[in-house]
Amino acid sequence: MQSSALGTHNSLNNDASKQQQHYHFYLLLLSKHIPSNAVANLSDIVRQDSGGKYTISLLLYMPKQLIAASDHNKYFFSKIIQSGGLVEGFPFELAPLQLSQIPELDTKGITNYTQDRMAIAKHCLNFSVINENTELLSAHLIRLSFEQLCLGTIYAFLHYHPQHHHPVYLFKIVQFCHEIQPNIFSEQLFEQSPLKRIFCFHHTELRYRSSSLFSVTDLNMAHSYCQCLLDYLLPIVNHQLQTLKTASHENEKT
Repeated sequence: MQSSALGTHNSLNNDASKQQQHYHFYLLLLSKHIPSNAVANLSDIVRQDSGGKYTISLLLYMPKQLIAASDHNKYFFSKIIQSGGLVEGFPFELAPLQLSQIPELDTKGITNYTQDRMAIAKHCLNFSVINENTELLSAHLIRLSFEQLCLGTIYAFLHYHPQHHHPVYLFKIVQFCHEIQPNIFSEQLFEQSPLKRIFCFHHTELRYRSSSLFSVTDLNMAHSYCQCLLDYLLPIVNHQLQTLKTASHENEKT
């Protein structure tokens, strides 16, 4: 859980000040039945019913999915079960989910996957040449660069492949991995049009929409924000990969 406070003050009345507390929860929810688009729908319900006081990043799985988790996700799920706080349900319900036969950490696989994502993010951003004839393609490449950057960061720290890929969702998980100051990249960008349309538009827009959907000015701004985030996260991710490599070598010695 992460919390933050937003203070407001009325300069016309020195005694009138308000402070709004916000709580963001990272939740693993297990259900035998998962409706389509449940992650987005449940997140919206929590935000709306709480008036924005509570928000969630929801990892929604069936119990059988955890039991049959692939090697690269077993570390992640086992850590949640062992160290996370149970907020609903009963401890005995988690007994069948104790993940066994967890293999050694595949440092090489983590490094290769992460470096591939970072390379794609850099190339997409470099290829997103912005002019009056390529607005839609440029927006798609910027959006793809942001997604790949998030996926690589998440995997480097958590070794987890998200099943939900909305930009806001991915960014919140990245913030769980490493704090990002608003001057680097602000979550408010996802709420402000027209930047919201660039970062959050669906890839199917490339099939049907015209280039006039985005302006060159807005695309240049989105490109700058994405480049700033890439420049910030790349050395952090590389340091994390080196830390994993060093720990792996130490384990081999012992």
